[in-house]
Amino acid sequence: MQCKALVNRLSPCSPMSSQMDSPDAENKDSTGKELPHNTSTQSTTRKEPQSRSSMWPLPSISVTRHPSGKFSPQTDERCFSYCSQTTRGRTEGREPTCRSVCFRRVFAHEVRTAIAHDDALKEKAAQKDYGFPLPPEGQPNVDSLSSSKSDDIRYWEEGWYLWTSRSRWATQERLDLMMWDLDHQDHWQRHKDEVQKQWDDYWAEHQRQSGEQFHGTPTDNIQLEGTPYPVDGQVFPKQEARHPWQESNLVKLPPPLTPLLEPIHDLLSPSFKVLTTLQRSLESGAHAELAVRMWEKARTPDPFVLASTVCRKMWEKWKEGPPDSDTTSDL
Repeated sequence: MQCKALVNRLSPCSPMSSQMDSPDAENKDSTGKELPHNTSTQSTTRKEPQSRSSMWPLPSISVTRHPSGKFSPQTDERCFSYCSQTTRGRTEGREPTCRSVCFRRVFAHEVRTAIAHDDALKEKAAQKDYGFPLPPEGQPNVDSLSSSKSDDIRYWEEGWYLWTSRSRWATQERLDLMMWDLDHQDHWQRHKDEVQKQWDDYWAEHQRQSGEQFHGTPTDNIQLEGTPYPVDGQVFPKQEARHPWQESNLVKLPPPLTPLLEPIHDLLSPSFKVLTTLQRSLESGAHAELAVRMWEKARTPDPFVLASTVCRKMWEKWKEGPPDSDTTSDL
């Protein structure tokens, strides 16, 4: 009975074998429920072939190409700063002595973006804007920044720049500006210029009002218009003696060689004139004519007569000896 039951269980006519052999058996589970078609397909393709890199016995080389433009990972600025303080300066609350050096590289996309941006905003303008102007420490004349049509304004160009400063405030501002591009830096500079102009106007009006009130009717306590506190006697709000940018300098690398060559040119100008005169005399043939005349004169007995006369005179003076002391004192 057991053998018969085992044969019936393994026979092709059994329900289990019919389910395994039928095409629909692939989409059914062990309980007989139908499975989705993609599930059966995934079960048959679970084993994926190995990648070519894992099968390759030699070490592979991968080439990575970084993005260019404003998303480039290249370093465009490096800053080095150091500060020192003395014991007396710390006691008196003085500013520390700081020195800062920064190397800034301006890429082409920064300048081209500025020109394209300005052209888009000023298509109808008669004069073309050249981009973003340098900060005040990079201008030959600071007053030229107030006029937009001045020819003395220097603009950012592609290349390297060197920034140096002795002010810790300028150094802190420089570190903050490392987060911004030229567009944001230009907006920040314009904002500072507007605030400085407002303060200059306020200070001029402040001095004018204080002068009129002190030279007119003196009072013990004067409240000026726009001042947050009364002014007692001659105590007025003071302006900064020097701005941070006045202790900074910004130059393009390599620096122009014209100022360095001018002193050398002035020193060698006499030599240039002598060489020019010699060149002209050689071209005119004067030196060749002089050489011919000297050769003809040397072939005559005159040079030998002159040389013998000189030698004879020198021998006579040598035999006479030094002059007497009495004669020398009389002279």
